[in-house]
Amino acid sequence: MWNTSHFRFFVQCAALSSLLLQDVQSIAVCQIQNGGVRQDSTSPIGWAGHRDGVASPLNIPLILAGNFGELRADHFHTGLDFKTEGREGFPVLAATDGVISRVKISPYGYGRALYLSGPQGLTTVYAHLREFAPAIEQWAVDLQYKQRQFELDTRPSQSFVFETGDTIGWSGNSGGSGGPHLHFEIRETSTQKPLNPLLWQFEIADETDPELRGIWLLPVGNGSINGRQRPVKLEREGVVVAAGGFRVAIDALDRLDAARNSCGIYKAEMRVDEELVHAWELDTLDFSVNRDMNAHAYFPAWSSTGEQVHRMHRLPGNRLPIYTRQTTSGVLSCGGLVKCQKSLSIKIWDVHGNAVQKEWEVVWKSPASDSIAMASVNDSAQFNDRSLSHVVRSDDGSIEVLCPSRSFYQDFSLLVQDSGVSGFRIGMSDTPISKPVEVRADRLGCSAKTAVRSVGDDGAISVWYTGECRKGTFVFSTRQLGEYEWAVDSVPPRISAHRRHRTNEDFLRVAKNTNELRFTLSDDGTGISNFTATLDGKWILMRWDPKRERMWYSLSDGRHKTGEQQQLEITATDDAGNQVSWSGWVQF
Repeated sequence: MWNTSHFRFFVQCAALSSLLLQDVQSIAVCQIQNGGVRQDSTSPIGWAGHRDGVASPLNIPLILAGNFGELRADHFHTGLDFKTEGREGFPVLAATDGVISRVKISPYGYGRALYLSGPQGLTTVYAHLREFAPAIEQWAVDLQYKQRQFELDTRPSQSFVFETGDTIGWSGNSGGSGGPHLHFEIRETSTQKPLNPLLWQFEIADETDPELRGIWLLPVGNGSINGRQRPVKLEREGVVVAAGGFRVAIDALDRLDAARNSCGIYKAEMRVDEELVHAWELDTLDFSVNRDMNAHAYFPAWSSTGEQVHRMHRLPGNRLPIYTRQTTSGVLSCGGLVKCQKSLSIKIWDVHGNAVQKEWEVVWKSPASDSIAMASVNDSAQFNDRSLSHVVRSDDGSIEVLCPSRSFYQDFSLLVQDSGVSGFRIGMSDTPISKPVEVRADRLGCSAKTAVRSVGDDGAISVWYTGECRKGTFVFSTRQLGEYEWAVDSVPPRISAHRRHRTNEDFLRVAKNTNELRFTLSDDGTGISNFTATLDGKWILMRWDPKRERMWYSLSDGRHKTGEQQQLEITATDDAGNQVSWSGWVQF
């Protein structure tokens, strides 16, 4: 650890850095001027590794399960997912000198996470940890007991200072993690905007080209592609026959040498007759608009298949800061000519400079101007102005949807249908929403137990929604369009002690030769809202992992008595207000 002189030096450097490096774009400009990060399209050299000062957070071979900019549900992935050999417990190392600026503990999202602010204007983030370094771990537990709550999101008032390479925690599988790994981010401290970590020097082998698996051509209005008036995916290069205008999306992903995981590409360009008409690259993102990934992705394909499908045009409501070249509408057409032919070229890169390019010849065989004019008339008659608020009702008026201004990424048409006693439909599930809409549905017998469930196109239940009853009208908010069915959640959650603690006596559980007292906590309805536990009437900390339906008390907390029977009570409540309790005796 640091001595006093080290710490003074760190504080002085941090203060200087905050003055000099308040805007990450100034860093990029400096590096560009000195032969750094960005290059033109013809350069064979990659962008990765042009910045230094950030070390590896793991002392094992670095293999990626996910990268920066990969399309995820409702967001871009903002860091790197380092594999940990399918196991937990690898030391997680400070990637820079720094001070812990934030500690977060949640059953969802990042799980157990640390934020380390360093002297270069950078903050590194370490998520899905199993545990923190001992001093932080004890401080966090003490604070959880003081606040009597499991979840934390706080900035420590005391200093936890680390040097590069110090162990700040151990890798795990906490929060919304889909398996053991380390989620690692680099952020600009002043804005908390995430930066692409692969612009720094990490030993990650990558000589594998990205994959351009095809392009989507999206007809506009009465336009068509190869005689079809619906979106068409082309997996091979060749000649395309078009009528009217169309927009373009690409199905593209990247793979690295050491694993076959599907990662995101770094940069894409679209040219028409060698003229650059659209381009984007993923140097940085912005959490405040990260949900606009749904506008960048071609959402109908992304939502149904999970493919990495990127629009090569920008929807009006898309606020992402990633575009280096864009057109006003993104519509490719013949420009008023009766017939013409143009070359459409797509080139993609990964962050290490590997690139792939494909070309298509587009032949127009009918007047583009007629099709575009007809589309304009149809659009004005059919679509609602996204910049205004709207109330859309079902034919019988029993379902109302209140759409605030700019709820959608482009002008929209929304069909609301009442399906009777079974449920209702709001638009189509492949239409993304930027802001929540409020749904008001007449419902006889509406009560605190009333809920709705969104139903996928395959008939599977995806999400439960609770709301409130207002004079017989059920009201809830959602960002999900599609089919909904009525439901009632009157079943409480379930609590049971793990079988390892069972004894011959039903009322007694034993916690011996173990480091935790474990229970199962689950709910088949609206989901757990809160839970609490007491031991001989005193509050104790129960950790919770909902994806594994597990909750537990760690014996290291020392809030129990050894060799004595103590009364344990656990209570859990779901979002519909149903409550369950477990009461019994435990001997430690």
